[in-house]
This record gives sequence, structure tokens and C-alpha cells, in this order.
Amino acid sequence: MKKQLAVTLLLLIATSAPAAEMILPEIPTEVAVSNHDINRIVCPGQMNDLIFSQEKGLIGHFSGNSAFIKFKVEDNGGEYTYASEPCELFAVCDNIVYSLIVIPEDIPSVTRRLASPKGKTFKRNIAHYKNLPLEKQALQIIREAYNETYPTSYRVAQSRKEISLSPDFTTTLVQAVDVDGVGLRMKKFQVTSKATGKIQIEEQDFLSPTVSDSILAVAVEDHSLNPGESTRVFVVEKKERD
Repeated sequence: MKKQLAVTLLLLIATSAPAAEMILPEIPTEVAVSNHDINRIVCPGQMNDLIFSQEKGLIGHFSGNSAFIKFKVEDNGGEYTYASEPCELFAVCDNIVYSLIVIPEDIPSVTRRLASPKGKTFKRNIAHYKNLPLEKQALQIIREAYNETYPTSYRVAQSRKEISLSPDFTTTLVQAVDVDGVGLRMKKFQVTSKATGKIQIEEQDFLSPTVSDSILAVAVEDHSLNPGESTRVFVVEKKERD
């Protein structure tokens, strides 16, 4: 890890103690993409084909496990016109069709991930964690969350849900990540100081039913915060195996 995850990891094993969201096959899904930069679509296997209407100003190609799409920008004598109309796009990934409604917006380049069909997802996740004891499973998903490098078989959902834990700081759930087939869920929180002086953020602050009823591990990125500063907190919980 970049900073060795200069955190004290609190493991609650036995008696001690999430891209953009995944796009499911066959279900038409609206996704926001950049109207001026190249966007990437990641397949959990081999990308087989990419079908779209060029009349809508969309261009793209695919290679390996990725497809790359971009909306054309019209140059009208120094005045640029950017796409604004949604476009239907079909991505054939591992011989399965994914239907996307790509919506051009004035945002930076994005990466969207296609979800594996559930049976394949389970197999990939189980293989990813094979022979790891529970505490190392927790460490692995925390490392992946810290570096924001998840396997495509994970289900990643963004959030802006605030919870109340302390008058000294705000706590916002920004991401929930499910590892189907393994029974792990990782919650990533952003914590921001509201205090007028320096405060300490401790793993024990998050041992609350408000956070989870089945906490397995907690890791705090930066324990010491000055007024207005933020840090990330990673909470791993054990859920019923899917």
C-alpha cells in the first residue's frame, strides 16, 4: 500500500473484532459518460463486440477485456458543439449482451464495469479468496478498497448516506462493496472533522450497530485530524453467504 495503510487495523474475528456501479446483463441501464473524453467499459471476460449507432455521433472500438467509446465533438469555426442526446449501445461480453443507454455529460472520462452473470461471479470470487483465513480475507478487501482496485466480479455501489456517530465529526458512507459467494461486504466511509481543535479518530468509534451488526474489521486511514480535515474509514462485515 502507498502509506502501508498507516492505520491500526482492528479485527473482530470470533470473539474479538462499495465506478461507477456494476452493469448487469440484458437489463437496459442508463450510464453517464463524458461527452468530450474517451470512456472505458470493462468486461469481466473477453469483449466480443460493440454495437451502436454512428449517426448519434458515437465512435468506439474494443480490445481484450475493454471497450473504448467517445462522442464526436463538432468544430463550427472555433465554436465546439458537444453531444447531448443519449445513445443506445450494446456490448457483447463473454458472449452475453449488455444493453446500455449512454448519456453524454460534461464530466471527465469514466470507466464503467460490466457485472459477471451470478454463477460466474461466485466462482471468480471464491477462487480469489481460496484458502485465505478470515482475517486475511478482511485485509485483502481493505487493501483493494484503499487502492480502489476491485476485481470486476465485485458489486460496487456508490452512496452519500450520512450517519451520526459523534458530534466531533461527520460520517458519510461513500461506497459499499459486496463479494458475492464469499459473504463479505466492505463499507467505505468519509469522516470529516467538525471540531475546533485536533481530534483522534479511532477504530472503536465505528463499533456501532449504526455502522453494522456484523463487523469483522475496521481500519482508519489517518487517525489525527485538524479542523475540516477528512479521512477514510474501511469497515468489513460478514454477511450470510449467498
